[in-house]
Amino acid sequence: EFVLPLCVGSIAWWLGKKAHDYTHKWAVYVRGPNNEDLSHIIKRVTFELHEDFVPQVRSVEQQPFEVNETGWGEFEIGITLHFTPDARESEAKLF
Repeated sequence: EFVLPLCVGSIAWWLGKKAHDYTHKWAVYVRGPNNEDLSHIIKRVTFELHEDFVPQVRSVEQQPFEVNETGWGEFEIGITLHFTPDARESEAKLF
């Protein structure tokens, strides 16, 4: 067992009244508290988006572990951390 402090979150920006198809630009991310290098412990982060996004499953294999998109609504995002062999753990589901 090990402890790894992480910041997991999302942020959205309103695109304004003149936006046509989408109302917001947004990002979801996994970071270290001080943006430190996590590559020695995290091999990949998988984000599972709403089914309307193609592709729905996004795997990010290097930092920044982040997905940027545009959209108009709210939905839950599944996040799975895949660890390096040094971690002695295979994966952890966050949401």
